[in-house]
Amino acid sequence: MFKLNNISFSYDKIPILNRFSYEFLPGRFYGIFGANGCGKSTLFKLMTGELKPDNGMVFPVYKEVMERAKNIAFMEQQSPEMIPLTVRETVELGRYPWQRSRSTFSFEPILEQLNLQSLADRPYNKLSGGEKQRVMLARVLAQDTPILLLDEPFSSLDFGNQNLFYRILKELAQQGKCVIMITHDIFVSAEYLDEALFLKNGSLFRHGAPEEIFSKELFTEVYHH
Repeated sequence: MFKLNNISFSYDKIPILNRFSYEFLPGRFYGIFGANGCGKSTLFKLMTGELKPDNGMVFPVYKEVMERAKNIAFMEQQSPEMIPLTVRETVELGRYPWQRSRSTFSFEPILEQLNLQSLADRPYNKLSGGEKQRVMLARVLAQDTPILLLDEPFSSLDFGNQNLFYRILKELAQQGKCVIMITHDIFVSAEYLDEALFLKNGSLFRHGAPEEIFSKELFTEVYHH
């Protein structure tokens, strides 16, 4: 469970989020939608602990960085441009929180799942934008946390890899993980998401199953188009 209770946050006294409350449950695939500037990325930064709310609480509370890293994996909107490692070494960074553990972990199934076997020994810096996004998802999968946060993970992917990502994330939710994704994709996402949340002016405007709430009226209200 990941719970936000009456979260408010401002940048330089400019309100970004206003009394946002929601409870994210295990075994569900969530999509967070909204116009640019509505507070989506700020919400994620509050959830990861990068920012602290002005008011309200985020649960659970992790006191140690490594404890948080063992429970929350975060895929950022922009893939890092320069990592002086191979693809395999970059994916292996996902196991850093467990560096003192003696348990073994196989990376091969993850590389295979994301079609990265042929790129495993290639320098990360030599990859295309879409290939880097696949590596970043692989690193998140290697982290193997109960909560996954992904900020626009499809921005550089072709249609085939977008659907591959969706299938992987849906399967993870079905296995019991809590998967939360920021996206602008209101078309394909409806086939995969369990629940959609729409933000407007820093507040939760509408939420529910895509087939129940997606409508011309909703999109007009949120996107003014």
